[in-house]
Amino acid sequence: MNDMGRSDVPRAAVVGGSIVSFDERLSLQDREDIYLSNLYAQLATRSAYRDGLVGNWFDYYKNKLRYLGWDSARPVRPEQAGQGLMADSVSRQISQSFGGSFSRQASHALGALERNPEALEVFERTSLLRDTGFFQVIPCTSKSSGKIEIGLYHKQFSTRRTVSGFLFWPIEEVVESSQEEMAVVTFSTLHYATFRAKVAAAVIAETNRHLHALEL
Repeated sequence: MNDMGRSDVPRAAVVGGSIVSFDERLSLQDREDIYLSNLYAQLATRSAYRDGLVGNWFDYYKNKLRYLGWDSARPVRPEQAGQGLMADSVSRQISQSFGGSFSRQASHALGALERNPEALEVFERTSLLRDTGFFQVIPCTSKSSGKIEIGLYHKQFSTRRTVSGFLFWPIEEVVESSQEEMAVVTFSTLHYATFRAKVAAAVIAETNRHLHALEL
């Protein structure tokens, strides 16, 4: 479902291999800026990874985002992933490491994704590349005029076997090894505005396949 340009763009969405959510203070333009800049960075990173040009997936992805105004990153130490359903593990890690509104947003978005098979299938298919998975959970809140505070959670994992789904499966049944990285990032929408047209032109044709609304 393509929601760009609508006045009722939802407060959570699957954007490629990311689950993005927002508080009610963020404008329609803010949400579209986050959707498209994040998708732009994902697509560039995935292409470079396939071509063998990427050593660390998350570092390359963050550098692409930094160029677009996702700057002033503060690393956050993730808690242990633990066992049980991967979605529950992600919720615990975000709650323990980020807390507050980031945690509530992420939990609601993951719950909505579980109820939306079409969006879940796109998210999991996009996140998997052979026997490796990469995905992000990205809750966003308004910080000040022109500034958005973003909780950036990234998980990379290798699978025990070929799988088509993972988020609502027990970690011990799917995951061979995993690594989590987290940061709090300040996104300057004023800086991004200078790239908005270029980014939109690069990814707008992809949004029908990569963006799925989640009803909260």
